[in-house]
Amino acid sequence: MDVSTAKILVSTLLVFAILFFSLFSFRMIVSEIGRDLKRVRGQRAAAGRRPPEA
Repeated sequence: MDVSTAKILVSTLLVFAILFFSLFSFRMIVSEIGRDLKRVRGQRAAAGRRPPEA
């Protein structure tokens, strides 16, 4: 294997590693936002069922 082929393979590997990490991070962020929204929605629903405080 010559040097240029090795450089191309290493560069390709790095690009795929960065892409995988970025997609994984994006998925985690979206799931965290979904959990937060679900929790807030539950809190609002529970607040609507409580009698108003005087």
